[in-house]
Amino acid sequence: MLIDWPNKERRESFEIKKFIEHYEIHKNRKFTIENKQECPDYILIDFSSGNRIGIELSSVYIDNRSIPDKHIKSDNCYIADDENKINQLKEQIIEKITEKIKKAQKHYNKKYPLILSIYMNEYESIYLEKEDLQEFVVEHESIFSNIYPFCEIFFWNLPNDGFVSVKPCEKNQLQT
Repeated sequence: MLIDWPNKERRESFEIKKFIEHYEIHKNRKFTIENKQECPDYILIDFSSGNRIGIELSSVYIDNRSIPDKHIKSDNCYIADDENKINQLKEQIIEKITEKIKKAQKHYNKKYPLILSIYMNEYESIYLEKEDLQEFVVEHESIFSNIYPFCEIFFWNLPNDGFVSVKPCEKNQLQT
């Protein structure tokens, strides 16, 4: 039996709700959705300050076969802690970030601060703990220190507390 994979609208609705939940838990900021659009995907309003922020959503998978081969099948399977798969996922994350930065520099509305939300939508992400993600950011400091026009990249997954928020700081130091 196959699982009904959600269309883009349902996926984005799910992702923005979960992003808001994760961000509230980890950053103690509450948002409400002002509108859905493109470039960035959403404009949110901060309850406390009334400030607006643009959110660009992105899901990252190990490869293009993840959805049909693993996610759509309803089989319960053991998820191995496979270092090669984790490294593939990390490579995909870097590629996605680079792609989104280039696209945002050329085409995005930069009226409000922008956050890039990276949903690690892969079963193997259960093995990426916060410390692993922080090490990953340090390993790729050259990318994470220059994320303009994004002011922050927020990594998250559903199964564990594996989130990291990355903000470039002065003197090439990264805040995670």
